[in-house]
Amino acid sequence: MKQFVVIGLGNFGHAVATRLAQIGHQVLAIDQDEARIEAIKDNVTQAITADARNKESLKDLVSSQVDAVVVGVGDSIEASLLCVLYCKELGVKRIIAKASSDDHGRILESIGTSEVIYPERNAALRLAEKLNAPTSVIDYIELSPEYSIIDVATPDEFVGKTLKQLALPKKQGILVIAVRSVMKNGIQLLPPADFKFEPDTIMTVIGRYEDLNKLTL
Repeated sequence: MKQFVVIGLGNFGHAVATRLAQIGHQVLAIDQDEARIEAIKDNVTQAITADARNKESLKDLVSSQVDAVVVGVGDSIEASLLCVLYCKELGVKRIIAKASSDDHGRILESIGTSEVIYPERNAALRLAEKLNAPTSVIDYIELSPEYSIIDVATPDEFVGKTLKQLALPKKQGILVIAVRSVMKNGIQLLPPADFKFEPDTIMTVIGRYEDLNKLTL
C-alpha cells in the first residue's frame, strides 16, 4: 500500500484520487472548495479543505514520506506553481502536476516537477488516433512516435490457431500481451505459445504503428 496526496479536486484530481483509493492505496485529498471535499470524502482515506497556496497549511498535511503528490490545480497557474514549489521544499521526492498549457508545463519542469501531465491534450490525441484507426480497433495507447498498444477484435482467421502457429512476432512484427473473452469476461495475460484463440475475443497487442495497421486492415 502506497501513500498519495492529491491536491486540487477538479475532474482530473477527483478521478486520480478515487481510482488510487479503489486500488487500495492511502489517499489524502486536498482542495479549498468544501463542496469538492464533501463530494469525495467517502471515497478516499482522508479529505481536507485547505489552500495549497499556503505553505504552512501544506506543511501540516504533506509529509516527505509520501510516495507522490499529484497536483491537479489547473485553474490558477500561480497556485499550481506555488504548490509544486512548496512540496519540493517539504522534501517530497515525486511530484506529478497537471499543466493547462505548454508554457505552464515548461515552468513546472523548470522548478523540478517530476512529471508533467497534459490531460486534455492526451485525451484529444488519443481520440484522434481512435477515430483514424479501423473500426476493429477498440482502444489505442501511443507509447512513442513508432510504437503503440491497441485493443483489437481477434481476426476470424486467428480463431482455432495457436500463437506458435501464427508466429506473430516473426511474421507481423507484433506481440500479443493479453487476450480477453467478451462472452466469458475472462482475461489471459501474456498468453503462452500453445494458447489457442477462441471466437469473440479481444487481443491487446504491442508493435510498430505500421505493423499494427496491417493487422487491422
